[in-house]
Amino acid sequence: MLIRTQQWLIAAAATLTVAAIAWAWTESSAGFRLELERNQLAKQIWEVGTARLRLHTFTFLDTASIEAQIDWRESHAELTRLLETRLFKGAPGAAILAGLHQHHAVLPDVFDTLVEYRTAKSVNWILDPDAQAHQRELTRRIVTLTQHIAEGSSTLMDLSQQRLEALQRQQEKLMLGLIFALALAIGLNFAIVRHQILKPARRLEQGARAIEAGHYDHRIGLQRANELGALAREFDHMAESLSATMAALRQQGSQLALANRELESFSYSVSHDLRTPLRGIEGWTRALLEDCGERLDTSGREYLDRVRAECARMNLLIEDLLQLARVSRGELDHERVDLPLLARQVAARSLEACRGRDIGIEIQPGISAWGDRRLLEIALTNLFDNACKFSARVPQARIAFGRCLAENPATRQCEEAFFVRDNGAGFDMAHAQRLFGAFQRMHSEKEFPGTGIGLAIVQRIVLRHGGHIWAEAERGRGACFFFTLPPAPGPGPGPGPAPVAVRCAGGHG
Repeated sequence: MLIRTQQWLIAAAATLTVAAIAWAWTESSAGFRLELERNQLAKQIWEVGTARLRLHTFTFLDTASIEAQIDWRESHAELTRLLETRLFKGAPGAAILAGLHQHHAVLPDVFDTLVEYRTAKSVNWILDPDAQAHQRELTRRIVTLTQHIAEGSSTLMDLSQQRLEALQRQQEKLMLGLIFALALAIGLNFAIVRHQILKPARRLEQGARAIEAGHYDHRIGLQRANELGALAREFDHMAESLSATMAALRQQGSQLALANRELESFSYSVSHDLRTPLRGIEGWTRALLEDCGERLDTSGREYLDRVRAECARMNLLIEDLLQLARVSRGELDHERVDLPLLARQVAARSLEACRGRDIGIEIQPGISAWGDRRLLEIALTNLFDNACKFSARVPQARIAFGRCLAENPATRQCEEAFFVRDNGAGFDMAHAQRLFGAFQRMHSEKEFPGTGIGLAIVQRIVLRHGGHIWAEAERGRGACFFFTLPPAPGPGPGPGPAPVAVRCAGGHG
């Protein structure tokens, strides 16, 4: 049974039990209040029917005054009002109350006879033995009747007291039943939580830790028809899938290791075996040009120059391919890198290669990054070399490096990114998706020479650091390359001074 179904059943049973006990408690409380009123009424009947009537009777016998008669009749009237109550209707004391009515009904006639007899006699009635005997008889009858009323009211009080005690015991049982029902509900909930939730959850936790530790063959094996049982089965299914995936990954890892070894072998072959023939071709063409150049016509010498140029280009292409392979291997050596200092060193080398051009470079100070200094230097070198190359046809080239907030197209979020911006040839953004592919070019070889590997190397370096790279450009109005890097651990340096300008030594302006 599902845990939520068990919880609903326990909650419904507890609610019904509490409602039934509350209803019984309400009924018992109403009965208790009713019996309490009956008990108080019986006490009043006893007090009026015995103490007051007897007191007023003896007062009248003593004084035979009008005031005593009035007091007796007022007490009798109050007793009449008390006996007319409907509190005992249907109760065990109803028959006793009826008997009290009978005794009460006789009292007025007896008292009236006593009054008529007592007030009609002369002053010497005390000396008449018959008169005294008759008076004593009337008095005895009044005392007897009031005694019956007292006994009846006392019986009513006893019955009410017994009923009150029974109702009190009933309320105590109801309270104990309520406590027992709540304790049972709490106990059942605790048992469900312990056996149906906590123990399976502990097994799931142990399974998760086992999977985390690499024991992918671990299974929960929890066969229960509830939510946690379903979760355990899904967990076991996930563990089976993960085990199969890890086996496939291990196989792929082995294949990747083999591919890396083959790549290293290929890189060695490229570095040594392919360059040797190129050096031979370049050397023989140079020797041919030096030794037999006078016997070659203009076309022959031009052909030899083209062969030598293609050898140089092939050698440069091999070097770029080797560099692309190198940046994809090896561990990253992370450290805090002073990017403005690194950018100034890279810019100085780029400006040295472009001596005689008017190139202005602005580098924002006070910014740092967390990464591999060697790879970041390679990335900045390619970006600055590209900026210098594609701004070659601009009379006054301007290149800037810094950090800003920019919208990352990959995440659609505004992030802190580094940038290298130039005012050179730019490119059409319609072809930006193939910008970072190897051998992909936005301009022809005649316009701007190159191998088309540089931006692929930059992208590989940024991706290895866990960042993103993208570009914004407009044909004829320059380009701006943005890239993000992971934040450095700990507090970063404070804001630096305003950007400084680095200009070519051979520039003018």
